[in-house]
Amino acid sequence: MVFKINPIMKRLFKITERLNLKLPVIGFLLLTLSNCTKPESSPIQYLDIPEGRMAYQSSGKGEPLIMCIGYSANMDLWDPRLIDLLKKHYRLITFDYRGMGYSSNTDTAFSIRTLADDLELLREHLGLEKVHVMGWSMGGYVAQTYAVHYPERIHKLILHATDFGGTSTLDPAQEVIDILSDTLSTPAQMIGLMFPAGWLASQQDPGRLFQHAKSPLNGYTITLQDLAVSKWLSPGGGTAGRLHTLQMPVLVITGDADAVVPYQNSVILADSLINSSLLLINDGGHGLMYQYPELLAGYLLNFLGH
Repeated sequence: MVFKINPIMKRLFKITERLNLKLPVIGFLLLTLSNCTKPESSPIQYLDIPEGRMAYQSSGKGEPLIMCIGYSANMDLWDPRLIDLLKKHYRLITFDYRGMGYSSNTDTAFSIRTLADDLELLREHLGLEKVHVMGWSMGGYVAQTYAVHYPERIHKLILHATDFGGTSTLDPAQEVIDILSDTLSTPAQMIGLMFPAGWLASQQDPGRLFQHAKSPLNGYTITLQDLAVSKWLSPGGGTAGRLHTLQMPVLVITGDADAVVPYQNSVILADSLINSSLLLINDGGHGLMYQYPELLAGYLLNFLGH
């Protein structure tokens, strides 16, 4: 099977000899930096979905905010500092995509639309009439698709470091592609793509930023996600040409130093929406929430109403 290089690191793979699997950047980092053991007192709940089971967590009080994580990642990858700040004002609902983390999947293929439909089943299961939805990177694909197909269920939408698919996405620089596609690239090089060089140089131990993520990875499911993302980025894929139908307020937010998903993709995305606000965070990388969790939380809370 051939995997073509695309503008998101989550579709570029590093081969690990120990597992004989192709794992994307985030997956490789988590495998390197965590012990992949389940937290002892994690309040994980489950929902049966077609051909699988979805694991989810709910914390905080207030209006519900469902958070869609990125490609190859599980719900525990969200920065805990960001989560702690947001749940003071909102009921946060995080989840593992089918086949990832503590969720299961028996299907042999799925699309971004499948993941969006799973999200609707979760909303219905929780008895929520309307929700805020946030999507990071591939999670932005899921959030957009959910908004297009279930617009009446969304109060406000947040799209972070993502694009609208199709063939209009802007690729990262060639040196970024070279590092991502080189099987000899080191964890330090991979982490370097998540953050601007100046900010990273000021950190004594950047690996600690990911050590809270301990849930298991599933290489087979990551391959299925890759195929779904490939379809999203193919001609006629994504939400290009359909975003103008959305009426809800949308916040498009990204770092202006994102080496993985260039910020210009967010500019194009915001211009395609009729009710959007665009925020470019100075010196923010693809791992913006790990760099500036308080700043990001402040912007999110302001947009949502606090």
